Amino acid sequence: MKILYLLPLVLLAACSSEVPEKSLSESKPTTVVGELVPTTSRYFNFVPTPSILIFSETRDWRHEEGIAGANLAIMKAAKEMGHGYYTTEHSGIFNEKDLARFDVVVFNNMTGDALTPEEETAFAKWQSKGNGTVLLHGAGDDSHQDWDFYHNEVLGATFVSHPMDPQFQEARVEVLAPKHPVMQGLPSEFMATDEWYTFEAVPSDDFIVLAGLDESTYSPVNNAYGDRSDLRMGPKTSDHPIIWARCLGDNQARTVFTAMGHRYETFETTEALLILKNMLNWAAKKTDPESSGCAK
Repeated sequence: MKILYLLPLVLLAACSSEVPEKSLSESKPTTVVGELVPTTSRYFNFVPTPSILIFSETRDWRHEEGIAGANLAIMKAAKEMGHGYYTTEHSGIFNEKDLARFDVVVFNNMTGDALTPEEETAFAKWQSKGNGTVLLHGAGDDSHQDWDFYHNEVLGATFVSHPMDPQFQEARVEVLAPKHPVMQGLPSEFMATDEWYTFEAVPSDDFIVLAGLDESTYSPVNNAYGDRSDLRMGPKTSDHPIIWARCLGDNQARTVFTAMGHRYETFETTEALLILKNMLNWAAKKTDPESSGCAK
């Protein structure tokens, strides 16, 4: 009986070696490296241009609440911007034809080695045209280091750990670049509760640090796991950045990261919502037409 049950699976595997179409919108379901590349629904054909691609594939830790909260907040913000939106967890959408519908990609708590080398190349080419990228929370963890361009050029910092004593804590956030478009409308400082990331170092001078943490207002300690329990980066808020931006290439492709966003509650606060809206508008070049936010 077991042999009979296995026979269809063997036949399926034998038929699954065909190379899929390059465009997700035209492809048929095909097994590639053990995963199913889906056909987009007819809805995809009605996604307007420009739109925001909200991508949350998970190959490592899954921030279920943060993904859900950010998805809803981004959808609402997109409508205010006059943009469409499309949410997916399938990396097959990272091809030249399908990416052409979007002028912003949001890596919403994406974790792990989510894109194939071909898809990574397609994203880099899309971004080089001047399109914008927004990275939320888990998109800045340590599971992306196999993709050099993303880790070094788009993100720009290496995650170390986060507190577990307790995991979620209230801390004082200080705005360090008040004139930057992403920080417009925010108070000079505010209190926020999140899972606060620590990084090996501040991003290089190619990045613009927009906000930092006051480590004296929470306990940057992790005694639960890992080789490093003391997660302090320095006494000044600028020593511990949590939001930063960069412009890449001749077309000034805008990229911006926030370490906030582990839980859906983050996106119910006034400050985090405003930051998210500012990030999306700046990445889409709907604000800052002279690219003043690209200069240190």
